[in-house]
Amino acid sequence: MRVHVLTGQHVVLLQPKDSDRLVPIWIGADQAHSIATRIAGIPSDRPLTHDLMMSMLAAAGVEITRVVVKDLVIDASGQGSVFHGSVFLQVGEREVEIDSRASDAIALAVRCDARILVADTVVDRSSIAASGEVEATGELGVFRQFIESLPDEPNPGSG
Repeated sequence: MRVHVLTGQHVVLLQPKDSDRLVPIWIGADQAHSIATRIAGIPSDRPLTHDLMMSMLAAAGVEITRVVVKDLVIDASGQGSVFHGSVFLQVGEREVEIDSRASDAIALAVRCDARILVADTVVDRSSIAASGEVEATGELGVFRQFIESLPDEPNPGSG
């Protein structure tokens, strides 16, 4: 998790196993707070939305088995992209896929140690080299600029 110093925007950087690539996913402040506090082990006075969702699932006997960042869709204006996710639930003998924002799926996964998977097509379209070298195409120019402007160390207050 990183926070862009100049804009205050939040980004989650996912790194596939055995890869030198990073998948940057811009997320909202609420989801960033939810993910960062859980990773840092900071309890909240009252349940956050994702904590509430986990409590509800547990009470119903439902388990999250994995989450998937499944697609990167160009928004209607053509100016940006939106990551789509799925949360996979085990409901008794049945597996159910629930459509989700990628950020919400990640916030749930960090609460139950579920696997976070990224579709190969998303990695191919959105990843950057962890070394700072960029191989991506023009549609990711804003990601490049954002990632290059991030500090090397995480913001202590953001996870």
